[in-house]
Amino acid sequence: MKNDSFIKRKAVGIFVLLLFIMTGYALQATAEIQDAKSKLQTDVLTLLHQEKFYELENMAHKFQTEKTRFPDGGWKLNTFYESFKDPYYGWNELLQNLDMWLKKYPDSITVRVASAEAWAKYAWAARGSGYANTVTEENLKLWHERIAKAYEFVKNAPDNPSKDCIHRYKVLLLIGRAQGWDRKRYETLFQEAVSFEPSYYAYYSEKVRYLLPRWYGEKGDWQKFADEAVKLTPKSEGMGIYTKILLAVWQQNEFTEFREPDISWKKMKQGFRDLERNYPNSSLNLNYFCMLACIAGDKETAIEIFKKIGDDPFIEVWKGRSNFYKWQKWAGVI
Repeated sequence: MKNDSFIKRKAVGIFVLLLFIMTGYALQATAEIQDAKSKLQTDVLTLLHQEKFYELENMAHKFQTEKTRFPDGGWKLNTFYESFKDPYYGWNELLQNLDMWLKKYPDSITVRVASAEAWAKYAWAARGSGYANTVTEENLKLWHERIAKAYEFVKNAPDNPSKDCIHRYKVLLLIGRAQGWDRKRYETLFQEAVSFEPSYYAYYSEKVRYLLPRWYGEKGDWQKFADEAVKLTPKSEGMGIYTKILLAVWQQNEFTEFREPDISWKKMKQGFRDLERNYPNSSLNLNYFCMLACIAGDKETAIEIFKKIGDDPFIEVWKGRSNFYKWQKWAGVI
């Protein structure tokens, strides 16, 4: 009997230890997922600072050909190029290193796209984020000059289409908005982009910005586009792109509540389900799903997702743990 009791106690101890280890691994994995994009951006800027241009060429090629993604479905290629918008070592060094890279690889589409991203961000740094009437004449001049510089890097596609870069179209869509392209010209570019790679989320997030009333859209334009985008992406994506578009617009404070049918929680909810099916390890998507369910007043769904999140929320999504607890209390899970 004593031996049986000892064996049982030992078994329980081993189970608790394994549970502790597994929980630790789960928390560590969640932290790694949260930090993955920041780590990639740091790695890219470090390689640029160290003038390891060959490694950067290979990294971009790998991300494009393999279409690798993060757990939330975001493309690593997009994060790779977004890195060049960050003047971590200062604008002068960033632009000088890009110039050195271009001199070493004059036929590289990668460095041209990276340079365009940098110069476009440099233009925004001069302009600021306010309305046009808040920008000084001098800064507006810098803005136009720098955007024009960005355009020069990416306006021409390589002679061989197989050498083109998926992200080049994304930068052109950004530049088109900045330069105020008319709807016909912008739409032609967008159709070229989705023909080249229909599942590249960045194309859709750029176009929806163009369609916002604060830019060049009319009332209802971006909502109509959200529905149309679903037909452009692969069927395997389901309603995922609808959710991505609404999330991008919500993050820019363009809507604060759902209104069927033009701003549809029903469709967005299905999109979150599709994202969860395709990218089941995304803490980011799960937390946004839960938060938007709360905002939509869908308590049943919120309770379901709160249980999946547990007490390990993606705090950046909730903008503070106090907000997370507030919504937990609303849902009745604490």
